[in-house]
Amino acid sequence: MSQVREPDFDRAVALVLRIGAFGCFFIMLAGLIDGLFVSGHIPVDIERAGVLLMLATPVVRVMVACFLFFREKDRKYGWISLGVLLILLGSMSGFGEH
Repeated sequence: MSQVREPDFDRAVALVLRIGAFGCFFIMLAGLIDGLFVSGHIPVDIERAGVLLMLATPVVRVMVACFLFFREKDRKYGWISLGVLLILLGSMSGFGEH
């Protein structure tokens, strides 16, 4: 199964990355433009939301890939993707910090 991918698989993963990249860009641009006209915490909070979207995009990409692998019954890569997802989520939660 892992030898031949359906084009929908690649399109779905590319769509997630595209939405994340463009969304991040436009949110950060809005924060920058808002910062030119408004002082205070609101522009910083808008820019922070853009950075958070940028950080979340790869995690969502792995989630989508994991779902699609299992849907295609490609269990090997589905389990690998799930393992990567658990590592990402564990690192974000601070698991293992002293």
